[in-house]
Amino acid sequence: MANIHVLSFEIANLIAAGEVVERPSSVLKELIENAIDAGATHIVAEIKRGGVSLIRVSDNGCGIEREDLPVALKRHATSKIQTRDDLDGITTLGFRGEALAAIASVSRLTMITKTKDAATASMLTSEGGTVLDVTDVGAADGTTVVVEDLFFNVPARRKFLKKDATEAMNVAVLVEKVALSRPDIAIQLLIDGEERFHTPGDGNVENTVYAVLGRDFASKMLSVDGTVNRIHVHGFVGRSDNVRRNRNLENVFINGRYVKSMTVTAAVEKAFTSYIAPECFPTCVLFVDMHPSVVDVNVHPAKLEVKFSDEKSVFEAVYYTVRRTLEDSEYRPDMTLSKPYKPAFPANESQGQLRIKDVTAEAARPLIGTAAPKREAPLSAHLSGAGDRRPLYEKPVSSRTDMPKEDAMQAFAKHVYRPTEAHVSSGAGRPSSVPTGGSTTLTPDSSLKLLDVLEKPQTPSSTDAVTDAPSYRYVGEAFDCYVMVEYEGDLLIIDKHAAHERVLFEELKRQRETDTRVTSQQLLLPVTVPMTPEIAETVRAHKEEFFDVGYAFEVQDDGVTVSAIPSLLDLTAAQSLLCEMADELYEGRGNPAITDAMRRERMLYQTACKGAIKGGRFYDRPIIDWLIGRVLALPDITVCPHGRPIAYTLKKRELDRQFDRIK
Repeated sequence: MANIHVLSFEIANLIAAGEVVERPSSVLKELIENAIDAGATHIVAEIKRGGVSLIRVSDNGCGIEREDLPVALKRHATSKIQTRDDLDGITTLGFRGEALAAIASVSRLTMITKTKDAATASMLTSEGGTVLDVTDVGAADGTTVVVEDLFFNVPARRKFLKKDATEAMNVAVLVEKVALSRPDIAIQLLIDGEERFHTPGDGNVENTVYAVLGRDFASKMLSVDGTVNRIHVHGFVGRSDNVRRNRNLENVFINGRYVKSMTVTAAVEKAFTSYIAPECFPTCVLFVDMHPSVVDVNVHPAKLEVKFSDEKSVFEAVYYTVRRTLEDSEYRPDMTLSKPYKPAFPANESQGQLRIKDVTAEAARPLIGTAAPKREAPLSAHLSGAGDRRPLYEKPVSSRTDMPKEDAMQAFAKHVYRPTEAHVSSGAGRPSSVPTGGSTTLTPDSSLKLLDVLEKPQTPSSTDAVTDAPSYRYVGEAFDCYVMVEYEGDLLIIDKHAAHERVLFEELKRQRETDTRVTSQQLLLPVTVPMTPEIAETVRAHKEEFFDVGYAFEVQDDGVTVSAIPSLLDLTAAQSLLCEMADELYEGRGNPAITDAMRRERMLYQTACKGAIKGGRFYDRPIIDWLIGRVLALPDITVCPHGRPIAYTLKKRELDRQFDRIK
């Protein structure tokens, strides 16, 4: 007796439906993509009870001819491709001809459609994939598909669905991504009768992001646009203050199709190295456009994954475009205060007057455990002008016997610093506790350089001044940590440690870029790094690139035999880095040069962190003035290498609102 038999059409359809229709969001995605392929400019999607009881998608596209309606529900029936060659250049979202057949086989489906030339519309009804009727009805041009009782004939699938609220959330997330992919189409989503969002369909990506993800998200995006390796990368990436703890808002679109591409997301995340914290992930709405022949979308039933003919070119195009955007960006995050405080003074019931607490005695009482009051300078310090280098409330040096080395050098430096005439006129050399009363003009090179102060105190040259230097007014410093200056009509609050850390980091990067050589160290005995045959073959194909970053090796049957490693790494770290580079190359997530650059960058910002001035410690005014000048002269340094902002802008309008000067 034969054991092999052909499955019935009904069973085959149910199996195929399981690959395409996983949950209500899958149905909605397929129907919206069909509407997009039909040339629709306005699409309305609606669900009820998480999409289990009702899914409705209406569009104003080209519609379907009456005689084509029954055929549209058959498997592998499509109008989008005809020959084998069409698979080499797919430009539509759908092409397999499986979606409608799969959806109809697990639901009760109604389809109303009308072409522009037809006198009336046609309505098809089906149940479980079986066509029940095709009749004439009245309707506008376009197509409306209604899916009811999803999985009514597959109870095993239905019982594994989540709660209605969870399924509705999955629907919203997926439709949001489809809406972001086509800013030229107005897409409206209704959930249980309430509108979730409605995109304008004006072709403006920023307006679509605003409509889908909200005003706050859209206001913290940076525009990306560039072409590398004949690949056009454009869209938006989130600023350093617009990150998440997961990858949910990494939206990537390949030729207008939403996909999950490890190559692209890895490139974006590597580009954000030293701009966000390591445990955070960037956000983006990124479009990658390339010739259809170099990308294969036919690798996943839901078409959520793609393969590139050249993964490395795609990675480099995304990485360099996003990285350039981050390096060129100039912004300061705004500080928003809480709701203005409304004091309520309790009335004295016996006298009918306000009871005001007498704090005079408490203010005069010394606080237990507080530091000794700062030593005030004599009156002569006020009269001696900028030539006197002692701050009015200087912390006594003699009492700090356990001072760290860098602080001791700071204390020494402030006694040997000699301000130039330019500093005297600008107020930079005045005692740090005396407000200058005017604006200060400094440039990155016109003030004292911190490293020079620490290593070999010297007098800055007055010829370093630049005529277009930014002007500011020094306000003061809070907690020996946050420097406050008036700048361009607002209050700029600078974290001095984070700011100096970034300044040092940029200087170290500049010095590194002047010498791009990666020196190697020969191993006394070669070391074999085990690798699978396919990864070892990838290493062999990119052998020259590994040589460029300091490695020398031979590929053997059991792995890679390494004879030289980068000079700055020990053997264990070098082996780990080699495996990391090889894995990334094999998976299309990088190249050795970029991976090595990221490693070196991490080393640089660790060095910068150790060498930066410390928050909570006192530093003399010239050093603070130098740092302020650097921050203002380099508006593109916005975060420290660990991803923390170096400065916040507190607008005068926000302060006026707190004090009820404005409403």
